[in-house]
Amino acid sequence: MSMRRMMPFTIVMLLLMQTLAMNLVVPAEAASGRGGTNDDFTVKSITVGNATAPADQWVQSDGTVMDYIFQDDEIEITVSVQRFGASGIGDAAPVSVDIVHPVGFVMESFDFTTNPLTGGQSFNQVIEWTPSAAHSILNTTTNDLSGGLIIRATVNFADDDKNTNDQRDRTVPVAVNALPMESPAVNGNPTFFSGKYPAAGGDAQSAGSWQTESTTSAKGNDHWRHSSPGSNYPSNAEATRLVHARVATSNTCDTDTPDTGLTQNVYGVGICRILFYSNEFVSSQFHLQAWGSMAAGDSVSMELWRGSGNLQDNFESVSWDISQGNPSPAPGQWTNLSWDPQVTWEQIPGLTNPEVFLGGSSYTFSVLFTSDSSVASEGFHVDDFVHFGVSRVTDYTVDMQCDNPLNGYTVAPNQMANLYCTLTNNGYAPATIRLQTNVTNDSWMVPFPIIRMDIEGSSSHGTNVIMPPLGAGKTIEFWANLTVPAGAEVQQQDWNLWLTDASSAQLGEKARIGMDLAVSEQFSVALTSTVPLFAATIGPDDYGLVNFRLQNTGNRDAAFNLATTFSDNSGWVGLIQNDTGVIQSNPITLYKGERVDLVLNLSSPELANPGTVSFNLRATCPSCSTALFGTDVLVRNIEVPVLRHVEIVAEENTFSGAANGISKALYLDLFNLGNDDEQYNLSIGQSNWRLQASLPSDQSPVLDAWDGESTIVVQLAMPIGLSPGFYSVTVTATSVDDETVYDSIELIIEILETAAVFVSDEETGQSYIPGDLPQTMSFEVRNDGNNPDSFAMTLNAPTGMNAAFTNLISGNTPEIDIGASYNVSVEFSFVEGTEGSLPLQVIATSTSDGSISATGEAVYLVGSQDWLRIFAIPPLEVVEEGEYEVTVRIVNQYTTGQRVVMDLDASEGNNWFSSSIARLDKDFTLATGETKEITVTVDVTETSLKNLNGDSLTVNLTVWARSETVSDAANAVLEVTLVRMDSNVDALEDESGFQLEVIALWGVFILILVGGVIVLLSILNTEEEEDEYANWGEDGYEDSLAATYGAVAAAPSIPTSMPSPASAAAPAPAPEMPAPAAEDNTPPLPAGGLPAGWTMEQWKHYGHQWLEQNQP
Repeated sequence: MSMRRMMPFTIVMLLLMQTLAMNLVVPAEAASGRGGTNDDFTVKSITVGNATAPADQWVQSDGTVMDYIFQDDEIEITVSVQRFGASGIGDAAPVSVDIVHPVGFVMESFDFTTNPLTGGQSFNQVIEWTPSAAHSILNTTTNDLSGGLIIRATVNFADDDKNTNDQRDRTVPVAVNALPMESPAVNGNPTFFSGKYPAAGGDAQSAGSWQTESTTSAKGNDHWRHSSPGSNYPSNAEATRLVHARVATSNTCDTDTPDTGLTQNVYGVGICRILFYSNEFVSSQFHLQAWGSMAAGDSVSMELWRGSGNLQDNFESVSWDISQGNPSPAPGQWTNLSWDPQVTWEQIPGLTNPEVFLGGSSYTFSVLFTSDSSVASEGFHVDDFVHFGVSRVTDYTVDMQCDNPLNGYTVAPNQMANLYCTLTNNGYAPATIRLQTNVTNDSWMVPFPIIRMDIEGSSSHGTNVIMPPLGAGKTIEFWANLTVPAGAEVQQQDWNLWLTDASSAQLGEKARIGMDLAVSEQFSVALTSTVPLFAATIGPDDYGLVNFRLQNTGNRDAAFNLATTFSDNSGWVGLIQNDTGVIQSNPITLYKGERVDLVLNLSSPELANPGTVSFNLRATCPSCSTALFGTDVLVRNIEVPVLRHVEIVAEENTFSGAANGISKALYLDLFNLGNDDEQYNLSIGQSNWRLQASLPSDQSPVLDAWDGESTIVVQLAMPIGLSPGFYSVTVTATSVDDETVYDSIELIIEILETAAVFVSDEETGQSYIPGDLPQTMSFEVRNDGNNPDSFAMTLNAPTGMNAAFTNLISGNTPEIDIGASYNVSVEFSFVEGTEGSLPLQVIATSTSDGSISATGEAVYLVGSQDWLRIFAIPPLEVVEEGEYEVTVRIVNQYTTGQRVVMDLDASEGNNWFSSSIARLDKDFTLATGETKEITVTVDVTETSLKNLNGDSLTVNLTVWARSETVSDAANAVLEVTLVRMDSNVDALEDESGFQLEVIALWGVFILILVGGVIVLLSILNTEEEEDEYANWGEDGYEDSLAATYGAVAAAPSIPTSMPSPASAAAPAPAPEMPAPAAEDNTPPLPAGGLPAGWTMEQWKHYGHQWLEQNQP
């Protein structure tokens, strides 16, 4: 055949072969078995109820309608299954219908098989189902219904590979029960009965005002109202209840409770109140429809009550006023009202268990009507009672969340795989759960499992553990730790963990997790020890032993080097020994999984400081071809205890010195010989407290460890008067941290025989007037030596001062005993014109040791200190007899007020006239800056003026102002000039009157003289002395005092209180006073004897002044 003819033929053959090949190719669907659209079965619909017994319908707030059913009421479920595609061959498909609780567990299951269906055909299966639990939730704000049990239908055709439509869910709320609220039924079915109960609790007493009405009902034919048609409801209704109850059909009420009041007082048949067991529910809501309104003070409420039904007891009556739901007041305009009693329950004051639904008690539902005695109205109409709730089912599901790796675990020998999980109970009741785990290599589980469980709140750690009860909605944590055995070969295992119900209900397995576990090849080591973290206590220059184990935990043979390092590089050493004490050298070779027990010998340096020293024992493998894994470091701590030691050192343990009051110090060295910084409490003891040894501090500074040094100072007061002899002092140093650690040292102190004297410094307390009479002052001389002694006394007196001792023996004191005193008396006066502060020194020198002396001092303020000032006094000129008054001005220039005493020195003029200061001006008080005027009176007689020696006579009177507040005395001079009176002029003036009067005067005189001469002669002798004193004037008295007492020493200064006017006045003539020299005129001594510093001679002349000023 030619080539041109072959070409068409070839093309035709190829086309025929292609057609044949296409006919021989199996369709793709056939090639893969069955499937595709022709084998796609689906659950087309799930219908609840039928035309005869439909599901109830609830209208939501958005206008949509939801089916709902009731617990324990049988209802039909229709499941429709359809086959898609165009297959002409009929196939039957198995179908399962599960009732699934929202928690997740299957409550009931139904199975059926469809008839053989061809493409496009459907099959309907009717199932009779009685819900065993309620699950419905009513939103009391919006009145929307939610919740429900899940009806899950699944078609399981084997060839169906389009599985997204194989399952359909239908959620249907399941209510507890409902009533149309018709007239009371007597057939034993639940209904409502009216009864009036006492508000304070108790049985029903009458039927009450609730009654049915058949007009405009919301549900069914009838509804209830609490007033008669066309009338208002009654007042004082107390607790009128519409009770959810039934007529008893037997002698008992079974699970309900009898109502005695309704039975005996109202209906005459047995009435059982239907009980709502709150412990069987998780939540609950009640629904009514109502319209109408109430007058103020009255209410209609939904109520749950128990016990006596006392309205005042929140635990016996839980209610909600339906007016809070704003029902329509318009007739026939029904309003949905819903109430969640748990919300009301949680608001009870003092509630201790708010999380327990309604306290777990059982209640009866009622519609409660109460009214007071005031205004009433028609009231409310109620209908359509529905009870929603969620039953407390015992079954449950759990939610387990774990952190296991997605690709499983890869673990080396002796390493750990860790698994952390949380488990949540999705159920409504506490669950008891068993936790189990294993690994598929059984050899790992015996004799001891390699898995350890750790569960929150449990002390059990095995592989089969019951967990603590897990509350509803609660979550618990647990851990599973799997350790691969040391030396395990490379292998692949499965690690499983699962949970099962452990209650008596045996609800089966709840969760399971499986994980891959791969064992890898590696070099691994484990250093372990049973000793605690503080492995040993080792003192300075000591050693300790630590036992440990070295194991080759890898799955390869290996040789290990061991080395020890320390946190303190001061000389610690660690050696490896076996259990017999033989030192082991590196390397240490171990087969895979092999282990050996060793000892680490630890030695401390000589000067180890206290505290914690950490050491690391590290294993290395220089010969290993890969990295070394496992526990290659053993870390432990060593406790170095505190070594405490103290020492006190003294260069000399004896000391001698005089008891002269000059303190001495002894120095001791304190050493800390321990290994830690230390501080010491210091104390001192002495054989005789009079030694007065002391320490300046009762605690040392902190001394460094190892020979820290400080100095202890022992102070010796060497007190004056301390008896000579030997005394001991003991100084002790005690550790602040440990009182059992201390050291002490004894010192011997010798007190020598010592002479010492003290002379007191005295305060004068006043100002002194120069030229005044001498006064005395005492100074204390005390023997401060430790032997009896006498002292030579000398004075160092300033210029202008006269001073002398008055009571010494040849210039010495008497012998004064140890510590005793003797008061030396110094008589002193000041020269006229002296002013200022004059110091007087009194010096006492020991007669047994002339080098020992002491000086006492007193400073005398003499004259004015310018704190008081007397202004210049104008001079006074007297030319004729009479009494003259001179004004003197005094001012207080001190910073505070002063009490001032005035005095007048009239010694120059006493022979010529009398002078005095006004009685009220002798003693007064001046405030700061105050000025006072006083009056000085000068009385001059004619005789004095006539008998002047010259034509005139000038005398000076000194006015003194003495402060009783501060030491100051001011003075000023009053110059008085007397002008002589001529006696001839006086005679001429008298002569003219004499001529006329002389005859008459002489005549009278002669008569009187003759008549009284006899009388005068008889009494002349007895009255001579008295007449003499009676004729004394003030001048004569003062002259007499000066003549009599001029040689007597001035009286000591007398401390005074405010002087009385009588004491300040000039002494009046006293003719009856005996002569001053008479012994009988000596004033009586005070109770305490002669005042200090006085002599008897001074007392004789001045004692009366002391008595006037110091005795009442």
